[in-house]
This record gives sequence, structure tokens and C-alpha cells, in this order.
Amino acid sequence: IWQQDLTDTFKIEGSDQGIQKVNLKCGSNSMNVMLETEKPFTGVMYTRGSFYKQSAPCFVKPSTQSSRSLEMNFQLDQCQTLKDGELYSNIVVIQNDPELITPGDSAFSLECDFRQPRSLDVEANMQTRERVVRGSKITLTSPDPSTAESDSSISYQSDTDSVEYVPRQQSGNINQEDVIHEAETVRLGTVEEVTYTLEKDEL
Repeated sequence: IWQQDLTDTFKIEGSDQGIQKVNLKCGSNSMNVMLETEKPFTGVMYTRGSFYKQSAPCFVKPSTQSSRSLEMNFQLDQCQTLKDGELYSNIVVIQNDPELITPGDSAFSLECDFRQPRSLDVEANMQTRERVVRGSKITLTSPDPSTAESDSSISYQSDTDSVEYVPRQQSGNINQEDVIHEAETVRLGTVEEVTYTLEKDEL
């Protein structure tokens, strides 16, 4: 019987195909994720590690067969959100098939940053009841939990409480400098950092 380890030959990379945009809004104690798709979405959206329980708020599915948007809202102490000091992070998986992860699925790493700049006056800060979001970030990653974090990812970062991921246009042979220039021109003033790493077949 022929056997082979498929982990090296079958890897599912993160894809933003079919997605119009993904918006992350960081609240003082919550993350809000809004997905908009080009066509009606019949799959599921969940935080990594929440698929088998399939319970809200960490797992959501469309209310109708014709829905093209999906929203998820959870507290920072829910849905296996990771806390590193005042930096909170989670991974949301967008799965087109309700049961299986397949090529074409997406996952996004989300970050809400509450870390205070050292220059801020401590007394003034203590008078504020709610924490202030100092930054937010969203990064395309692999939906497959067994896949190591890939360097070939696209990130959008903001110094506000909200950041939006909009897929770049799927075009032919374009080089890396063109992509970065286009992204900076279109999103000037709203994106602090845009990073593109192209796959070999795109170069």
C-alpha cells in the first residue's frame, strides 16, 4: 500500500478571493468583526478553536441563504482571545463550507492594541473610565490550524480603533513595487503600514 505524508503536499494558504472587505473595530472591552462578500455567503465564521462547540458569540452563520454580510462581536475575555500585556489578539476563520476547511477559505489575525505611550500623563489616564485603543491590525493568514504562520501575508494597520482589509485587485503580472505604491495611494492617511509578499508564481 502506497503511503505518503500529505502535510507537505497539501497546504491551505489564506485566500481573500470572494471577499469585498473585512472590518475590525476594537471596543474598550470587545472585538467587532464585519465580513462583506461579493456573492451570497453560506459558510460559517468563527474564532480559531471554536468550530466544534459552534456556539455564539464565537461562531456565527448567515441568517439567510442570500446574505452577503456577517457580523461577529465578542468580549476580550471570550473566544480564546490571547492577551499579551495590553495587546489582544485572535484569529477569525471564514469557511465557505459549513463542515470542512477547503482551499479558498480565509483566516484573519486580529489585533487590538491598548498599550499606552510612555509620554502620556498617568493622572489624566487614570481619570478615563474606559481604556483607549491605540491601534488595530488585521492580517491575512492560513485557515488551517496545522499550518505555521506564513510570511506571505498582507497586513493593514491603523493607529485608531478601526481597520479595514480590502483585497487587492487580482491582476496579471505586476511587481511588488507597483502593488505597494497603489495601496499607499488608494489608502493614504488611513493605513500606517502595508506589507505585501508575493508568491513565486506572482513574480
